[in-house]
Amino acid sequence: MPNTADFVENGLSHVVVSGGTPGQWLNMTIAEWQRRLCSLSDGAAAGGAHWVTLLPHHGEDFATVERVKFRELLESTGKIVVIEVGHGERYVWHRDNGVNVIVDCMASGHERFAANVEALRMRGVSPDDMSEELLSQELLQPAEQEADLVVVMGPPHRMPESMVWELAYSELVFIDIAWSDLNSSHLELAIDDFNRRHRRFGGLDS
Repeated sequence: MPNTADFVENGLSHVVVSGGTPGQWLNMTIAEWQRRLCSLSDGAAAGGAHWVTLLPHHGEDFATVERVKFRELLESTGKIVVIEVGHGERYVWHRDNGVNVIVDCMASGHERFAANVEALRMRGVSPDDMSEELLSQELLQPAEQEADLVVVMGPPHRMPESMVWELAYSELVFIDIAWSDLNSSHLELAIDDFNRRHRRFGGLDS
């Protein structure tokens, strides 16, 4: 389980990883997904994080039949809990090391944001009550904190299309490797980079 002292020292609780496309995700085998989820969990645990959210970097969102197939694929890995959110479904994988990995296959961050705002409206939340805290809870669930670190798999000149909200206050680390090459050591190196930084929380250095 992540060390509480590490969490207090480095302020790291939630890591977002952006890599691959929905199409690449769907073409993975059950064994490949099991290894990838373990890698994300191990890398996050080594850095003291409690949550990892995995998002595509870019690509086309699933059609209905593809979404059903992807859900069945992830459920075959075991330990998957499916939760309903404003933009569809999120899949949560829990391991005994205390890290929860959230898998969200929606490739468009703008559509995810709009869908969750609409979900709040449909539940009776008025525009006057649409606070930043409420939006954050809706967009990030079931993670309990904003993303401290965003790890982008790809060149730094190409920002991921899957994020809008998550980029506001997070530190960004770019790792220019292919999605298929990701392992726990890459996430550990990104967290090590994060720990050496002076966080600006969306601001600029003076």
